[in-house]
Amino acid sequence: MSFTVAGASRRVSHRPRKLAKPSAVATQASATDVTQPRVLAFEGVDGAGKSTVIHLVAEHLRARGIPVFLPRVGKEHDSRPTKMIRRLTRDQRNLDLLPEAELALYCAREAQVLGELVEPALARGETVLLDRSMLTPVVLGSFGRGLPRRDCEAMARAAARGRDPDLTFVFDVHPRTSRIRKRLDKVRHHAFRDGGRKGLMGSALKERVRQGYLELARERGYPLFHVERISPTELGQRVVAVLEGAPIDEGIDDGTPAWLVPEDWTLEQALEHLPRPMALYFARGLVAGRDLRRQAAGDEPQIVAWSLDRLDPLRDEMAGIDPVYALRGLVRCPLERDDLRDQYAEIAPQAVALALRFVGGERADRLRERLATRVPGAVVESLVGRDDEWAWALRRRLWKDADHHERASGLVHCRSREAAREREELLKKHPVQGLASLRGAPPDEADPWLRRYVDFAAKTVLRALMGRHDATAVELRERLSDAGREVVDSIRGLDDPASWRLRESVLNRWPSTVAWSLAGLPSSPRAQALLARCKAAAPGDVHLLRRLRDLEEYPLLPSWARLREEDEE
Repeated sequence: MSFTVAGASRRVSHRPRKLAKPSAVATQASATDVTQPRVLAFEGVDGAGKSTVIHLVAEHLRARGIPVFLPRVGKEHDSRPTKMIRRLTRDQRNLDLLPEAELALYCAREAQVLGELVEPALARGETVLLDRSMLTPVVLGSFGRGLPRRDCEAMARAAARGRDPDLTFVFDVHPRTSRIRKRLDKVRHHAFRDGGRKGLMGSALKERVRQGYLELARERGYPLFHVERISPTELGQRVVAVLEGAPIDEGIDDGTPAWLVPEDWTLEQALEHLPRPMALYFARGLVAGRDLRRQAAGDEPQIVAWSLDRLDPLRDEMAGIDPVYALRGLVRCPLERDDLRDQYAEIAPQAVALALRFVGGERADRLRERLATRVPGAVVESLVGRDDEWAWALRRRLWKDADHHERASGLVHCRSREAAREREELLKKHPVQGLASLRGAPPDEADPWLRRYVDFAAKTVLRALMGRHDATAVELRERLSDAGREVVDSIRGLDDPASWRLRESVLNRWPSTVAWSLAGLPSSPRAQALLARCKAAAPGDVHLLRRLRDLEEYPLLPSWARLREEDEE
C-alpha cells in the first residue's frame, strides 16, 4: 500500500512489517532510522506506566525534530468508532458478552485505530506511538479468557492486514504492584466507581494476562522492561536508549517488587523504607500507621484521609481537607453528640450520608431526612441492611433519584419481598449491580442469579457469598477456586470445614489473604498453625506483615469498627 506524504511530492511505500525474532531486538532498533516515520507500540498490564512513558518518549522525539502522533490521549482515542467500541467492551451492563465476541471487538478496535489514525499519520511523515496494539486482544483472549491461542492470533492477523508495529515494547509489573498503583491513583482522583468488565473475573485474570505478555515478549523478541522500582522518567530514558540502538540496561532489583523486604524486617521497618504512597497503602486502617500519616498529611492528603484507622486522632483535621475519605471511616459508628457527620452535613452532604451506612437510631434518621433532598442517591445507599417500614418509605420517595450503584448498595442485607422486587429490576437493567445487591439476600432468591453469572462475574458472585457456608456457597467457591484471592475473601470469618479446606488448598498461592480470612475467628491451635504456614510461604511480603498486624489490632477495636469499610467497597 502506498500513499502521498503530506507536504512532499515523493511517495512512501508502507509494506507489512514482520515480527522481530528474539535475537534481533537490538539490531531491529538500531537499524531503523529514527528520523523515518514508524509505529512504536507500548504494551503490558495496567499500572505498568505505559501512558507516562509514551509522553516522555514523545517529548524526546519532538525535541529531536521528529513529528509524533499519539492516537490515544488519556483513556480515549481520537476516533468516535474506537471510543464506542471501548465503551461497549468496558460497560458492565454487557455482562453476557462472550469471550469470542469480546476478542472480535478488541481486534476491531485496534483495526479501526490502524486504518483511521495510524495510516494517515504515517502518510504525514509522523512517528506513531501506540498505547496498546493487536498484542492486547491476543493476550486477553488466549491467556486471560482461555480461548485457543491459534484462533486469537489468526483473528488479530486478519484485523491487522499485515500492519504490524516497527517495534513493540512490553512493560512488566507484578499484578499486586499494579493494584497498588491503580488504587492510589483512584484515591487521589476519587474514582472508585470507574471500573470495567475485566475486573469482574477476579485477580487471577490479571496474573494470567501478565504471564501472557511475558511469554509472547520472549517468543517474539520484544524489548521487555521490568518496572517495579524505577521511576517513569528513568523508564522513559531506557526506552529512548533502546530506540537509539542500545541494549536494555536494567538494575538487578528492577523486577523485584518494593513490597518484598528482608524477611526479618518488622512492619514498621518496611513502612519506613517503602515509597511513601505505598507505605500509606499498607498502613491503611492500622494504628501502626499513625506517625506515618501525620508526617505525610501535607504531601498526600487524599491518601492519608483514605488510610486513617477507625479511631485515628487525625480524623477531625483531615475532615477539613478531604471529608469524603475522613468521614467514610465512621461507617457503622453510632451517631453521637458533636459528631463530625453533624458538623459537615451542609459542607459535604454526600460524604455524610455515606458515613451513615449501617447506622440506625433516631438521630441518624433525622440526619437522613435533612440530607434527602440534597443527596437522595447517597441517602438511599445509606439504608443498607434497613428493611423496616420507615426505611422503605424513604426509599420510595428517593428511589428514582438514585443510580444503579446507590440502589444496589442500599439493598444489601435486605430480605423483604419489596427488596426482592427491586433486585429483580436491577438484575434486568444492570446485572453487575443486581448481583452486588444479593449479598445477604435469601439463598433461594440469590442462587439462580449467582449460578447464571458465575462464569461472567466471578468477583461479584464471590462477594455476594460472603458470610455464607451452605452447600451452594461451597459448590460455587469450588467452581471459582482459580478466580483469584477473592475466593478466600469470601470465607473471611467462616469456621466451617469447607472453609478450612479452602484455606489449606490455596495457602501457598495467596498466603496473606488466607491469613486475613481468619479475622473474627477465635485464636486456636489450628489457626496459629495456619498463620505459621502463611509466614513460611511469604517471607518478607509486606502484604502478609500488614495482615498479621491487622489480626493483632482487630480484637482491640470496638465492635462497630471491626468490619472495615474496605469490606463494603
